[in-house]
Amino acid sequence: MSVLAWLFNSPHFSFWATLLLLILNILDAHSTWLVIRPFYFHRERNPIARYVFRKMGIPSGIIVFKAVLMSILILCISYYAAWDAFTINIVLVVANIVFGWVVIHNYRVFLKYRR
Repeated sequence: MSVLAWLFNSPHFSFWATLLLLILNILDAHSTWLVIRPFYFHRERNPIARYVFRKMGIPSGIIVFKAVLMSILILCISYYAAWDAFTINIVLVVANIVFGWVVIHNYRVFLKYRR
């Protein structure tokens, strides 16, 4: 078995990838707050998140949205990591790449609007 296959079949990898996903979501919440504050909701690309932010305000909407999202994701990840670590680890790697890109994009947008 190759090292990569062994790594992707490891529940320990799932733990660290989930921890990275959690950190990236915290950074996403922070960068989103910087971009949409005080009332620039139109800058949020996710229509569900934008709706929650409008209804609950900032930062309450961001905190509630991220808490609900991460709770659901961590429950799903925990369940699937026990049964099929390989697949969930691939999903986590892709999710981390996507959220990493989103965080970088949000901070770039913030810097653009700050000027």
